[in-house]
Amino acid sequence: MKNRIFLHGLNLALCGLAVGAFVACGDDGGEGSGGAGGGSGSTTSGSVSSTTTTTGTTDPTTTSSSTTTTTTATTGVGGGGPQTVEMIDDMEDNDNAILAAGGRVGYWYTFNDGSEGATQTPPPDPEGTGETPFTMTELAPARGQSTTAARSWGKGFETWGAGFGFDLSSPEGAKAAYDASAFTGITFWAKIGAGSVESATVMISDPGTDPDGGVCTDECDKWQKTLALTEEWQQFTIPFADLKQGGWGTPAGSEQIDATQLYSIQFQVGAAPEFDVYIDDLGFYN
Repeated sequence: MKNRIFLHGLNLALCGLAVGAFVACGDDGGEGSGGAGGGSGSTTSGSVSSTTTTTGTTDPTTTSSSTTTTTTATTGVGGGGPQTVEMIDDMEDNDNAILAAGGRVGYWYTFNDGSEGATQTPPPDPEGTGETPFTMTELAPARGQSTTAARSWGKGFETWGAGFGFDLSSPEGAKAAYDASAFTGITFWAKIGAGSVESATVMISDPGTDPDGGVCTDECDKWQKTLALTEEWQQFTIPFADLKQGGWGTPAGSEQIDATQLYSIQFQVGAAPEFDVYIDDLGFYN
């Protein structure tokens, strides 16, 4: 188990803006970040647009090609998907680190809005003690040959919600940009547990949307896509070109994400009574 935690100082402030069913508000230091299992504290979150929801198809033969321009999703263990994938993490080693490949070094963490009385598992580790590292969840039943997945669940968050994710390059605690320009986007499998809110947002940051990039400081509005999730596994294939800012924070200064300099990949749910989100076999594709 790789329990080493690397955290940057937090410089967070959230806006009190509601968009659709999600709300962003808060103040400096009010957001849990760089949680269990390591990662940096750059987890500024905001309102999530409900207008970009992507629904999965019920046709397990649906496939996507390297020229995909819109998000696709397939259901079932053997559903279609991109033919060329470079795995970021398949979770099968059951530790809190992403796979050490392609120059990537990162650790899974959790974060939330700090609502009083709310709970999240695995819990955030904002002090970076390493005492409660992010742990993977055993799948029962397994999803084909996959036996473990990244999962976070909880309840009671009332402002902007909670999430989990990792940095792509954080060697020895210094978060750096990662060049993913050789890829078209990301692909992963996802589902929810019974009783969970039925949507989650994938968020990816670059220099214009991450505090470490120097463009935004307080209102870092990451590139994102909101997905409709069910209790059935779906494979989502998301081109970088499909990602848009939420519209609540600092403009990135560009029309689309800079794939040559990516910082983090995160999954967030908005304010909801209960959430339970699973992510598996996450990779870049082209």
